[in-house]
Amino acid sequence: MPDFADRPVVDQRRLRIDGPFTSADLESIRRQLDTECAAWGVPPRVRSVLALVATELVANIVVHCDGEGRLQVALYRGRLVCQAFDRGPGIPRSHRAGWRPPSPSAPGGRGLWLARVFADRFAVDSSPLGTTVTAVIDIRPSSTLRGGDEPPDTSEADER
Repeated sequence: MPDFADRPVVDQRRLRIDGPFTSADLESIRRQLDTECAAWGVPPRVRSVLALVATELVANIVVHCDGEGRLQVALYRGRLVCQAFDRGPGIPRSHRAGWRPPSPSAPGGRGLWLARVFADRFAVDSSPLGTTVTAVIDIRPSSTLRGGDEPPDTSEADER
C-alpha cells in the first residue's frame, strides 16, 4: 500500500496541506495553491490574493507554533475558503486579531492584519487548545468556474 502521509489530500475542489511547515515551504505552498486553483478555474487575480493570505497564515504557524499546523483551501459556492489550523497557545483577544495595522516600527505582526485586509470575510477562533483562522475570498461572477459552482451573491459587497 502506498504511503500518502507526505502528500496533500486533494478531494475535488478541496486542498489540504499538513505541516510541519518551515519558512522554506512558503514558495512551494504558493505554487501548489496556484496550480490547484487554476485547475478549478479560479481567475489569476483571485489566486494572487489567496497566495498572499495563505502565505501569511502559514507564516504565523511557522512563527508561533513551530510550524505545526494545517492549511486547507476549498472552492465553495463561488468563494475560496482558506483555513489555517494550529494547536498553539491561542491568541489573546482573538476577536480583535488583525483589526489594526501594527506600528511601522514593529518588526512583525502584519500577518493577520494583511490576511484580514485582503479577505472578503475573516474570522479567528482561538482557545488554549489552538486557533483556526478562516479567510473567505469571493470570486466575482465568471463563466470559468468548473464543477457547477454558482457565482457569489454580490449584493453584500455592493452595500460596503
